[in-house]
Amino acid sequence: MFKLKKVAVKLRKTVKISVILTFAVVIVLCAIDLVFRQTYSVSLNGEHIGYTSDKIALQKRINDYINYGNKDDIAFVEVNNLPTYSVCMLKKNIETNDDEIFSKVTENSTAYYTYYAITEDNEEKVYVANFQDAENVLQKLKDKNSDNSDKLGIVKKYDTAMAEITSVDDCVSKIYKEKPKKIVVASAYQSRPKTIINSQSVPTNLGVSLVQPISGIISSRFGIRRRDNHKGLDIAAPKGTAIMASAGGTVIFSGSGSPYSGYGNIVVVQSSPSVVILYGHCTSLYVRKGETVAQGQVIASVGSTGISTGNHLHFEIRYNGTAVNPQNYIYN
Repeated sequence: MFKLKKVAVKLRKTVKISVILTFAVVIVLCAIDLVFRQTYSVSLNGEHIGYTSDKIALQKRINDYINYGNKDDIAFVEVNNLPTYSVCMLKKNIETNDDEIFSKVTENSTAYYTYYAITEDNEEKVYVANFQDAENVLQKLKDKNSDNSDKLGIVKKYDTAMAEITSVDDCVSKIYKEKPKKIVVASAYQSRPKTIINSQSVPTNLGVSLVQPISGIISSRFGIRRRDNHKGLDIAAPKGTAIMASAGGTVIFSGSGSPYSGYGNIVVVQSSPSVVILYGHCTSLYVRKGETVAQGQVIASVGSTGISTGNHLHFEIRYNGTAVNPQNYIYN
């Protein structure tokens, strides 16, 4: 009986001490909660630069600036170093400084501007702020029947400095070229039918009808370029865009390598005894050698294989073995 009483007394003391300790911990935690709050200390290159209460929101703001710039003329930004975060307790009377942290992280960054160049024979002539303006320039020059309208293209530019941007109307004025007047000389042979030939002395009538294999932006035209003689037409389009057979015929090559080195994955279709059509730099090929394809049938998809600087279709027409300008027949 005496032992039970002793145990009971000891137990009461233990409970009393536990209650007192718990009460003390609660008081301390309440005191801490009144004075401090959990936040994050932010450092850059090992140097403390401030505090933030929401590291996820702050880092998202930094990431969005890196990936999208200001969503206007700045395309993206290179930031040398990203901040690091560590949990800490901060007195409630000390303010966080997200804006100041953002400024310090991005102050030594490199911004890349985006704009568009109007090219003539692949030479940059003028610059506009956006793609819509670039398309408007080309359309107005085509409507005015400018002599160089078939030599113009659009190139998207990224640079650390913005080029001199020109308005649509000023671009048209600078680029427009009046067509030379034709001198008609009366001749006894004037009434005779003529066969019009191109610069390679190949008849313009191929003997087959053509449809556009893809819709896209003409990024490089047929003819002499700075580095080579371009034997086809480059049409820029997103990777995976379906490529249709411009004309029906028999697949005489589907793959890569000799004798079409540099073209990457390529489909070659014999559309008539005289006409062969090449579809180069594809990412996927959907037909095999020996297959018969119909006009408009999907035969491949756009890519950037082979000697290529971006996703596009190299569209080439050969008449009796000689490359001819596709724009004599389509994309005009």
